[in-house]
Amino acid sequence: MRTPWSIVGSLLAVAVAQAPTATLASPDGRLQVLVELRAAGTPQWSATFIGVRLRGGFGLELVGGGRPLLGAAVVDQQRTRRDATVPVLFGKAATARDHHEELRLQLRGRDGERIDLVLRCYDDALAFRYEIPAQDGLAELHVQDELTTFAVPADRVAWVQYLEHHKTSHEHEVVDVAVAQLPADRLLDLPLLLTPPAGTAGPFVAITEAALRGWAGMALRRDAAGHMRTALTPREDGSKVRCPLPARSPWRVVWFADRLGALLESHTLWNLNDPPAMATDWIRPGKMTWPWWNGYRFDAEPGEPVLSLSASKRHIDFCADHGIAWHAWIADETDSPWYHQGKNGLFPGPQTDATRVREGLDLPAIQDHARQRGVGLWTWVHHGALRGKIDAVFAALAAHGFGGVMIDFLDHDDQATVEFAEQVLLAAARHRVLVHFHGVWKPTGWQRTFPHLMNHEAALNLEYLKWSDRCTPAHDLRIAFTRLLAGPVDYHLGGFRSVPRAQFRPRHVGPNVLGTRCHQLALYVCFDNPNPMVADRPAAYLGQSGFDFVQSVPTWWDETRVLFAEVSTLLVTARRRGDTWYVGGLAAGAPRRVVVPLTFLGDRPFTARIWADSEACEAEPDRLTISTHDVTAADTLELALATDGGFVVQLDPRSSTGR
Repeated sequence: MRTPWSIVGSLLAVAVAQAPTATLASPDGRLQVLVELRAAGTPQWSATFIGVRLRGGFGLELVGGGRPLLGAAVVDQQRTRRDATVPVLFGKAATARDHHEELRLQLRGRDGERIDLVLRCYDDALAFRYEIPAQDGLAELHVQDELTTFAVPADRVAWVQYLEHHKTSHEHEVVDVAVAQLPADRLLDLPLLLTPPAGTAGPFVAITEAALRGWAGMALRRDAAGHMRTALTPREDGSKVRCPLPARSPWRVVWFADRLGALLESHTLWNLNDPPAMATDWIRPGKMTWPWWNGYRFDAEPGEPVLSLSASKRHIDFCADHGIAWHAWIADETDSPWYHQGKNGLFPGPQTDATRVREGLDLPAIQDHARQRGVGLWTWVHHGALRGKIDAVFAALAAHGFGGVMIDFLDHDDQATVEFAEQVLLAAARHRVLVHFHGVWKPTGWQRTFPHLMNHEAALNLEYLKWSDRCTPAHDLRIAFTRLLAGPVDYHLGGFRSVPRAQFRPRHVGPNVLGTRCHQLALYVCFDNPNPMVADRPAAYLGQSGFDFVQSVPTWWDETRVLFAEVSTLLVTARRRGDTWYVGGLAAGAPRRVVVPLTFLGDRPFTARIWADSEACEAEPDRLTISTHDVTAADTLELALATDGGFVVQLDPRSSTGR
């Protein structure tokens, strides 16, 4: 449907005498967007939400110097509206509401190039992207740079991860910096959270990208004028993107929220991605072992090699006995992987062949035992072992009985690596193998299009406790409000050796963790991850308080509500699976009390089982208490959290008779 411009009516580019403007609003009207075209410049945008205004510019620079949006004029425009309920597979809710207004501006540049500027306005976000149609005189799109900018108020506080360069695993600490004090030309990873000045109440803003496909990954860089500019990861030839027409960029997303927790509840990134074009009935997420983290031990003493038949059977039996869906079958860095490599270590060499099982491994017997016990096998492959033979490797993985694989050390998000990752997912779908990506960029909503993509890493996570003390409880809370905004995060959960900060020492075998055991339990609720690790050695769990919660907690949800949210200090999240609710609380810093309202329970009575920090936690953070209470929506739970503490609650409905 064609609609008039808000100022100049129906308009053709040849008739423009002054810069036209167009407006767009969110369905609830709280987010107002203005687009202005300039005869002597590139189009500009502004977005206003509850009195806070962000501005920015659009633009692409082609190899050779062309700028198709410079002085661009409108040829046509269309407006559409969508309000639909879409299914969410293995996420934070069973469904999402895709409710937005869309404006498509068909533009023609000074030299005749055609380019569409597409904007969508959700109640919680502005999203826009560039679409370049097939056209005479332009055989392919060859982008030298993207000129999109974001000018944010200087009084905001930015929560950022600085990238040292573009070839990175995206594993960094999160620091808070006043926007006005952000250093120029440092790479800023996404999502970027912007919070209001101290003493003011919102709104909150975050910037990221969605539907990154066939394009270079995006970071930000603050220029000398104080504007945030896109910084695309370069190709080997120094340009950023090269692709046939028609082409479209990822969505550039600016989130807005009047409360911080709403950003974690959002489904906007999901809605901005395409639905799956594949069968999904074979996908089976669930918790998994990860022997690499604990030093390849079943218990505290060295045992048989982790890939041996006897060790594999012990781990598989542990999974079967305790409801853990997957056993991860990987190899020590001092050994070679499960596949033929010709040398020790995880990094491939000339003889590496991930289609062949290395000599001496009785994989058929291990596969048979796992099948008999109803446990899936998960494994690990260096991305280099896939290069040039992606389909052959996935065919071999399926034939060897592996239902899932971690692809590791991508450490780049240039266009070629992004396209490689998509080819991996397509092959994995053909052979029905689930995928984790490690050493990778942040999620951009691919889980909708590729629901067998269980998660991304892209976070400095609990694996770092093997060699440093950088992954603190405060860091957990900072990751929750930055990286976690983008989607599921693999965080090496399940450490059952909590120690006070003064006693912490890094160690590779049987590492300790910071924060109380209840803090560690709460990560299973507060962090989205349909396929989380139970990463400690099996013997660390047997007979231990809290392991019953690890066994029972779901890994995806029908509903999510964030009850309390304070960057770097507190997150309390309630999630429902079926009729049962789970509440997780993460805290960092000094002891505190939290009063949790139970209004989300509705009209039914419930029984609350609570795992909470013990009074002894200051000296022994592994200690916890377990209690049971009958509750209704009219009740509250008052919980005492220790230093760097936490809690979890399971709420099961009771019948009217109390049984």
